[in-house]
Amino acid sequence: MKIFKIKLFAMNLAALTAVTVLAGCVSKSYEKGSATATALQSSANAVAQTSTSLYDVLGAMNNLTFKAQGDLRKQYDVFVAASASLNKSMLSLDTTVVALHSKADAYFNDWTNQTATIQNETLRTRSAERKAVVASKLNEVTASYDNLKNSFKPFTTDLKDIETYLGTDLTTGGLATIKDVVAKTKVDAVPLRDSIKQLQASFSNLSAAISPVLPPAETK
Repeated sequence: MKIFKIKLFAMNLAALTAVTVLAGCVSKSYEKGSATATALQSSANAVAQTSTSLYDVLGAMNNLTFKAQGDLRKQYDVFVAASASLNKSMLSLDTTVVALHSKADAYFNDWTNQTATIQNETLRTRSAERKAVVASKLNEVTASYDNLKNSFKPFTTDLKDIETYLGTDLTTGGLATIKDVVAKTKVDAVPLRDSIKQLQASFSNLSAAISPVLPPAETK
């Protein structure tokens, strides 16, 4: 009799534990959404850093070619360092976006699984529709990022060419013969700056849209 009671107790305890774990998994599903929101904001921050790096390299290039003074080697080294910093920022942004997709995949997979357990047909349909909307917005942001990355390639190639050109002809004559190329590169940077600004806002807005943390109320 005691053995039977012990077995029964063990079975009840196992069942209770399973229910508790399952309930915990369901109640914590929002954490995947929160993690995705955090990853989106991290991407927005990485975009902001790329924007800063872009402004820095444009300023350094302008100082070297149009405001040259004193020892040109110092201004050249600042330009080279700024160009390297921009490349580093772009690589960091790419790493951040890759991490974002990992979080988003887990989020959407869990969303699909949780939706399948909803018994109410109306709520199940609405959940699926909401997921489709959020996934579509993420795809739009991702497409914008891919376009920006592709647009950056010819720009960074020009920077490298300017760096190489002046690296062997760092003279007033060398600067004079490259000013037209530098001017074009500066013009090409204008749409890049606009795209960066829009991408940063897109990442931040989507982050806020799926975050369980509401922004503070505005004070009147």
